[in-house]
Amino acid sequence: MTEPFITMVVRLPAAALADDVPVLVITAEAVVIVIPAGQGAVLLDPDVPREHVLLRLTEQEVREEICTVIEADGTLTRLSPEMVGGADIHAACRAVASNTNLGEERGTARFRAALAAIRAAERRLGGAP
Repeated sequence: MTEPFITMVVRLPAAALADDVPVLVITAEAVVIVIPAGQGAVLLDPDVPREHVLLRLTEQEVREEICTVIEADGTLTRLSPEMVGGADIHAACRAVASNTNLGEERGTARFRAALAAIRAAERRLGGAP
């Protein structure tokens, strides 16, 4: 069984990051630490594994896609893009995120990253092309 991968975007007011101190954000869906840009280099420890986001589904991108889809196929719906509300888009994004299994893509990405890291190390050490 795989866990759903859900990404959320939190917009903080500039004042929240004014002191250049990490901020803990707690929502109903997640607990996130927001690190100000100036702190990134300080907090990166080479011995601590980091995560890399491969896919981010934003509601703004979905809204743009709605416009593209409706404009491309006039027979799809009688609705105009403006008639699809934020709540509709939010619910659809949550449903897609929780019902999508990216296990195969994740495994492929992990394999390709491993090969790329091996090649980079070989180049750095002068052992291969």
